Amino acid sequence: MPLSSALVQAFINHPLGLCGQHDPAKSVAGVDPIEHRLNILTFGAVLDAKHLNPERWSALARLHDHWLFDPTQAAYQSSAQILTSMQQLHIAGPKHIARVWWQVCRGVQGRFKGSWRGLLKANDDNVHTLLNYLQQSQTTFPVLSGPVISARWLDLVHRAGGVPLAGWDALSVPLPPHQEEAARKFGIAEDMVHPVVSSALEVWSGACQGSPAGSCGLAECPGK
Repeated sequence: MPLSSALVQAFINHPLGLCGQHDPAKSVAGVDPIEHRLNILTFGAVLDAKHLNPERWSALARLHDHWLFDPTQAAYQSSAQILTSMQQLHIAGPKHIARVWWQVCRGVQGRFKGSWRGLLKANDDNVHTLLNYLQQSQTTFPVLSGPVISARWLDLVHRAGGVPLAGWDALSVPLPPHQEEAARKFGIAEDMVHPVVSSALEVWSGACQGSPAGSCGLAECPGK
């Protein structure tokens, strides 16, 4: 599916959103400075970006200046302290995420002085180069370096993070089985789709049937 499609454009740009829903990570786009924004987007990607709803993204955005999300501080805590902080902040997630985030913070702190922008620049702000770098750094960046999570992270960095990435339009992730029916309704036959297409299908599948009349950003909706 082309990124210029009505589905994707409603999800990204339509003032009504897609079925009345905007990109769940949109609230993070207003976080400043940029390192705080990238910290939140990276933590969210590790936590599970695909399943974070707008309320959870907003909650993380409000906490953007907490030490938990700052690799220059979190890298020098223990994974147990990371877990305790997550619990105190009411951030639900598997317990192993605390150790993963600690390892990821240690990685970016050790290699780029805690700067995600530094990591991106060192790889020429290029999606292909970044994916290769992460693939070769799986021990340093566990979970984040996975092929699906890394593609979703770079999509977030580009769209919500405000960092233009060369080759962004070539990102792809496997179409999840639970999205196959929705994908067929939009004429999507591919097994691999852009992360933003998958994100749009996720929103549409959950919001279409409940969206009130006049709130949909799609001129022609296959669900109606």
